[in-house]
Amino acid sequence: MVGGRNASANGQRIAETLAADLAATLTIVSGLARGIDTASHRGAMHTGHTIAVIAGGIDQPYPPENTDLHRRIAEPICWSPRPPSHVPQARHFPRRNRIIAGLSLGVLVVEAALRSGSLITARIARKPVGKSLPSPGHRSTPAPWRQ
Repeated sequence: MVGGRNASANGQRIAETLAADLAATLTIVSGLARGIDTASHRGAMHTGHTIAVIAGGIDQPYPPENTDLHRRIAEPICWSPRPPSHVPQARHFPRRNRIIAGLSLGVLVVEAALRSGSLITARIARKPVGKSLPSPGHRSTPAPWRQ
C-alpha cells in the first residue's frame, strides 16, 4: 500500500481501515513514509503483519516522527537495501519503491499526486517481472509455441 505523504485525514482513515482488513489474510508492504504509508502500517499491525521497506539504513528511522512505529515494525520485519547508519537521500527512494513493488502481489494506491513515487511504484508493479518457469523438455527441443 502506498500513497501521498500529505494525505487527508479521510485518506489516512481509509488506508488504515483497508490495511487492517487486508492484513487479516495478507502481509502489507509499504515504505514507512508520512501519510498513507504510516496509516497502512498502523492498520496492518491491528490485525496482521506488515513489512516496512525503507530508503536509509535500518537504524535510521525516517521520517523522525515514525521512530516508534519503525521500532515496532522492525521486530517482525523492516528491510533496507542500504547498510546500517546510511542516512536516506532522495535518490534512494526509487529503489525502495521498486522493492515494494517487487515484494507485492499488487499495489493499492490511496491519494497519490499525479507525479509521485506512489504512482511510479504502481506502474512498476503493473509490469511483469521475470518469473522462474520450468522448461518443458530438453532445451534443444523446439518449444511448441515457437513453431
